[in-house]
Amino acid sequence: MKLRIDPWDPEYGASVELGTDLGAPADLALDVEASGAWAPIPAPVHDRLPCCAFVDGVRRVDAQLFAEEGDAQAPALAGSWAVGCARSTRPPVIGDVVVGREIVVGGDLTAPVLNILIGGRTTTFRPRSVGGVQPLDPLRELQNTMRNAEADLARAVLRSGQADLVVSDGPLAHASAEVAVGMIKRQTRSYLDPTRARVLGELSVGGRTPIFRLGGRLERYTWYLRLAERRRIDGMMAGIVRLEVGAMSGLAAAQRTADLTGAILPRFAPSPARDPRAPQNLFPIGALEGVLRHRLGDPALVRRALEVRISMEVGRAG
Repeated sequence: MKLRIDPWDPEYGASVELGTDLGAPADLALDVEASGAWAPIPAPVHDRLPCCAFVDGVRRVDAQLFAEEGDAQAPALAGSWAVGCARSTRPPVIGDVVVGREIVVGGDLTAPVLNILIGGRTTTFRPRSVGGVQPLDPLRELQNTMRNAEADLARAVLRSGQADLVVSDGPLAHASAEVAVGMIKRQTRSYLDPTRARVLGELSVGGRTPIFRLGGRLERYTWYLRLAERRRIDGMMAGIVRLEVGAMSGLAAAQRTADLTGAILPRFAPSPARDPRAPQNLFPIGALEGVLRHRLGDPALVRRALEVRISMEVGRAG
C-alpha cells in the first residue's frame, strides 16, 4: 500500500471523490485526438498573456422553510445567489455582479413575493416553484438558477469581445462555438481506462492529456490539465483539473483552446499557503468568490429579517 496526500484542506472535502458506482458513460470517445497509447502534451509558449475572464457564482440557503397550502405541504427555502466576472486586466477587475434572492417552493406550490427590511432598506425574495417534494429539490432548483445566471453572464462576456478566453468555474451549462471553457476542480468520475490514466501522473505543469469527447445533453470536448507541480507525497491527481468546451466548435478549435489553457491557467494557480483548495481554486476565482459572498450580505441579519417578516405574517393570520 502507498499513502499519498491530497493538498486540499479537509474542511473542503477532497479534490478527488470518485463515485464507485459510476462507470464510463456509454457515449464516451477516447480516441478523438490520439488513438492508441497516450502521451502528455506539453503547454506551448505564449509571449503575450491574453486577457482572461473568470466567471463564477456562489449561493447560500438563508432559511429552510415549509410551505403549507390547505392540506398540502412541501419543502421550501429562502436562498440567495450571486454571479460575477474577474478579468485579468492590469489592474485586475471584478465586476458584472448580479445578485438574486429566491423563495423556492416544492410541490408546484407558489409563494408570494417576500420583502424583508434590513437596515432601512428593502430586500426582495422572488418566488420560484419546483415540482419535486423531496427535501433537496428546492436546493437543486436554487443551484440551477445560479448556474443559469453564470451561463448568461459567460455568454455576455463572450459577446463583449473584451476577453480572449472565458473560463467558467464548473461544468458547462450551455453550448457555445466561441472560446468558453468549463473548469471542473473536483473530480467525481473516472473517464479513463487504467492504461490511459497513467498519463495523469506524467503531466508537467501546463501539460495536458489528449482531448476526448463526452456526449449526453451537451456534447463536449474535454481534457485534463496540470496546474502546478506535485510533491512526491501528493497523489497522482493532485493539482489537476478537467476542462471542457462545447463540441460544436470543432476539434481544431478545441485543440487551440486546450493549448491556450495550458499556457495561461497555471500562472493563476495559488500555493496551499494562500488557498485551502490550491492549486485548483485559481487566484481570480478565489478573489471573485470573496466579493460575491460579501455582496450576499450578513447571513445572520438576513435570516433574522426573514424570521421577523414571517412572524408578522403568522400574526396577521391569527
